[in-house]
Formats: sequence, structure tokens, C-alpha cells
Amino acid sequence: MIDDALLLKLKGIGMSEYEAKVYVTLSALRVASAREIHEQTKIPRGRVYETLTSLAQKGFVVSSGKSPARYSSVDLTQTIERLKRESVKDLEELYRRLRALETETPEPLMQGYELCTEWTRDNQIRMMLRRAKSEIILLCDDEEYLTRYSRDISRAAKRVSVYLVVGREEHAGSVPIKCYVGGNDIMSSLFCHEDQTGLSMKVLLIADRRESLSIMEENGELMGIFIYPDIYAGYLSRKIVQEIQLVQRARRGT
Repeated sequence: MIDDALLLKLKGIGMSEYEAKVYVTLSALRVASAREIHEQTKIPRGRVYETLTSLAQKGFVVSSGKSPARYSSVDLTQTIERLKRESVKDLEELYRRLRALETETPEPLMQGYELCTEWTRDNQIRMMLRRAKSEIILLCDDEEYLTRYSRDISRAAKRVSVYLVVGREEHAGSVPIKCYVGGNDIMSSLFCHEDQTGLSMKVLLIADRRESLSIMEENGELMGIFIYPDIYAGYLSRKIVQEIQLVQRARRGT
């Protein structure tokens, strides 16, 4: 009886169902005719010949060349080494082509997307925290949001630099990582809009100085804006990092 797991592995390297069955059977028999393989596998005899020809072309089996022909599998060590070389070559080619797409594709124009539902806002925040490669700047003046994303923020902080800026020092205890408070410019420009415009900022998230997401509240209604690529994100990130100050642990009550 043929091992189904072994057949699955062989199909994973590109063999068809028949090719995998014939190759496993031939490996077990060492040398066999098409008739003997047909009797072992119950594959139609005509298809056995087709399959053996295909396996020979792919370098897995060889024929004695006599009549009736007898077949054997190519030395296993030789076959595996060849597959390794081909796999590495294919991966290198894949890498080159994907890198070419990254470097040759023009940078898209800055686009903004309105996030109208709680699900889209929540999903985008979590995705940004997961996919950031070097830096996250998160400004938040809402303890509910800090508590909701505490685990995601903590996981992100293990991979990349995270600057978590809170509107009030007492919020620093909501997430178990270093927290910061902003200076006057940050407080007046980003946290304190409500008296002037009716807007209050809940979240501003900037990832890798390239994309940003902001969640604002106006008259009890939340709205979110995601921008990528954000041409202002780099400048804003530098200004924020320059101005913020670390909330000391003693002052956080830890």
C-alpha cells in the first residue's frame, strides 16, 4: 500500500498523481517493467507508459532501452541534490523578480481612504501594527483604545521601535511599554482641537514614516482616515520624536 503522505510530498514538488504513484512503486521495486508497475498501481497500462516517459524527461527514472524496457529510479542522492539546486535557483529567480517589482514600480500618488465603520478602523490599526518594519508612532488620548490594542502594541514593540505618546500621564499605565508625553506643540496641535473645531483626536498612528491613520470624533461620531503613502509622515514623525518626553516609571505608579 502506497503511503499517502509520501505521495502528497511528491506532488508538492510538482509531480502528478500518477507520477508520484509510479515513482514510489519503482523506488520500492528497484527495477520493473511497465506491466509490473501497472499490476502494482492499477494505473491503466497506457498511462503507465506516458507517466514513465514524463518521469524520464524530468530526470527521475531511466530506461534500460531493451525490449521489453525495464525502468529504475535515478540514484536518490543524485536526485535530491538536483532538486535542491533547482529549488534554490527557482527561489533566487523569484527573489530577483519580486525585488524588480519593488524597485521598478513607480511610487503611487498619495491617497486617502475614509474608514467609515468600526471594523475597518480596527482592522487597519491591527494590520499597521503587525506589518510595520522599523518604527511605529502612536498618539492616543483615549484609554479605551489603549486598552483595546495593548496586546498588539506590546507585540509590535518586540519587533520595532514604538513611540507611544499619551495625552495624559495617567494613561501610561494602560500599556506595559515605555510611554511618552508631548510638548506644547503636540498638545495644542494634535490633542486639543475640541474647543476650536468641534473635533477631538482619538488616535494618530504613523508606521515606518510612510503611512498614517487618524481617528477623530466630532459630535459623538467617529471617523477614520488612512493615507498611503503619506508624504508628510516623515516630517511629522521627526518632529514628534524630537519633542516627546519619556514618562518616568515612578510617575506612572509602577
